[in-house]
Parts: sequence; structure tokens; C-alpha cells
Amino acid sequence: MPHKVELTFDEFGWQALTDEARHQGVTIEELVVHAAMYYLGDADRERFSHRVMRAPQGRDSSVSADQARRGRA
Repeated sequence: MPHKVELTFDEFGWQALTDEARHQGVTIEELVVHAAMYYLGDADRERFSHRVMRAPQGRDSSVSADQARRGRA
């Protein structure tokens, strides 16, 4: 049974996603599915990128793609 996920990106993240999909000649949906499968296929290696970054209590938990890219999350 398929499941549906809705994602929200800031302008930087959306542009990067759009550019990469265009570069690879795939749809944004195909790129996101591939990224998720790639992530899950490598999840057992316990790399830092596989840990969800959580905001301290009381802080906004949203992180822009630009912040994450620069390690400011």
C-alpha cells in the first residue's frame, strides 16, 4: 500500500531540488523517492547524516536547507 508524504522547502532547497532533477532528467518526485531509498539503503551504517537533528525545547524546529548545508542546524 503506497503512502503519501508532503514536503516543504525554502527557496534555496526548492531551487536545488529542481536543478538536480532537471540535471538528471527526472521528475522531482522521482528524485525524492530515489533520495529516500538511497538513505534507507545505507541507514544501517549509522552515519551522522542518518540522525535527525532536533531543536532544543521551545525553539523552532524548522531548519532551512541552506542552514543544514552550512552545518548551522
